[in-house]
Amino acid sequence: MTDWVLAVERAYVRVATGDSVPIGGPPARLPYARAAVGAVASHYLAVGAPRSFGLVVDGPESCEEAALSLVAHQTWFQPTDLRCAGEGADELAREIGGRVTSFAEVLACDIVCLHAPIVLDPAALRRGTHVNVLAPATFADELARVATITHEAPGLGNLAAGLVDGRAFDEITVFVIGDAKIALAAVR
Repeated sequence: MTDWVLAVERAYVRVATGDSVPIGGPPARLPYARAAVGAVASHYLAVGAPRSFGLVVDGPESCEEAALSLVAHQTWFQPTDLRCAGEGADELAREIGGRVTSFAEVLACDIVCLHAPIVLDPAALRRGTHVNVLAPATFADELARVATITHEAPGLGNLAAGLVDGRAFDEITVFVIGDAKIALAAVR
């Protein structure tokens, strides 16, 4: 297990149960914090045994963050089909042992991590897909009608503490990261 991911999960549980936690931290640790937040969200919102994992990237910096997302997710999951799309996807795919695909194929994965700005159209998502929005995104109005959308605050802590249920069936789930300040303090 990846200790820094578990530390982030514990921090959100503490906040949800009324404890105070430090917030903020060194900006250089923000990619780790964001990756951990996405992995914790997937732990509660994704299918139990995801086989496919998709990464949408937009250049070298987002590729580094995407690779960290995979490492963070491996705390709980061992996907075997790793798909990458976007600028820099070829290098990322080589680095993680994945393959370059179309955006449509990435969006059809069990878990999708968006590390690039995108317009998220619900018609492009299949039932059962979980999406972590880790970069600015625009949502089609229809998405709120067909997906369960959870925001980092207060949603992630409530999920991790068991105060609300995560995935119920094969619905589309979307997690939207906020400032990740709680996570940033936890990944020192």
